Amino acid sequence: MRRSWPFYVLGALVLFVTILAPLMTLLAWLTRSPVLPLLLVALVLSGPALLSFWHTLNKSNNMMLRWCWMQTLGACTVLMSLIVVASFFTLVADTQRVGIFVLIAWIGLAALSVWHAITIKNRYIELNAPQLNTPVRIVQISDVHIGSRSAAFLHKVVNQVNAEKPDLVFITGDLLDASSVGRQELAALADLTAPTYMCIGNHECYVDLNKALRAIESHGVTVLRDAKINSHGMQIIGIDDREKPDSLPEIIETLQLDPTAYSVLLYHRPDGWQAALERNIDLTLSGHTHAGQMFPFGLLVKRRYPQMAGLFSQAGKSLYVSVGTGTWGPLFRLGTQSEMTVIDLLTNHS
Repeated sequence: MRRSWPFYVLGALVLFVTILAPLMTLLAWLTRSPVLPLLLVALVLSGPALLSFWHTLNKSNNMMLRWCWMQTLGACTVLMSLIVVASFFTLVADTQRVGIFVLIAWIGLAALSVWHAITIKNRYIELNAPQLNTPVRIVQISDVHIGSRSAAFLHKVVNQVNAEKPDLVFITGDLLDASSVGRQELAALADLTAPTYMCIGNHECYVDLNKALRAIESHGVTVLRDAKINSHGMQIIGIDDREKPDSLPEIIETLQLDPTAYSVLLYHRPDGWQAALERNIDLTLSGHTHAGQMFPFGLLVKRRYPQMAGLFSQAGKSLYVSVGTGTWGPLFRLGTQSEMTVIDLLTNHS
């Protein structure tokens, strides 16, 4: 896909703000040098840096280089937040002392951000489902991002899922994000002990989708593509990710849902909830947002997706937006934590 010059200008600006400017500012403080000349150097370097970054993500098969770029992005985003706060202190304190403090805080905060990315927190939710005859336990995982994350991480996820003894497992998109991910990297999926259903996310569409689906389904996962299936007394609907949810009401209508049965919609983006409400779907499960993954990006994501993370209810229907089980790109979470959602659907007899 051809990109216009505004795209490259924006990309260069992002790399300047998140990577080059924070590094140069810290260097200036530590050496008691003027900040502006080093920022000008950073601005000049932002163009070549963008070309290298874009080539690594989209052209190069060098996964180690891709990993290094992503971790640099994550670590420097942590530094960026510290630099913004510390800039006020340079007005009244020695810049070198401020720089030393920022360097120490950067190491500690970066370590905490990695810990929040690799530690998966279980979030427990109880919802009433009077249509069901028996309680059902669901585990939702979302945005695991194998490719950015390793096959070993997927084994960890699967073991944590199985430990909750779910009746059903739902994967709400972005299970993988690299074309190099195949059947071997997804082998842990075969160890899931409960029936598992998935809807595709945007990242499955960015790679060879047919190859990805073959690899996923070879391990027993059922991918629902604008389709429904009945299981455990409920209707499970999976709809492919779309840039806009405009077509969702029509797609749901064609599935001819039973209005008396409990229904669950798996749709990657939370903006599909309005269509689910219009079609009286009881529970919608989404992901995609990562809650911004790293501060301050959540402030921007919130403007695009008002239901950015967590549980929402309206007219007796519910939406849960996962902040993600894995991470895209950087192995960092600042202000968020990787999660797995355990949802207990309770009957009137529970």
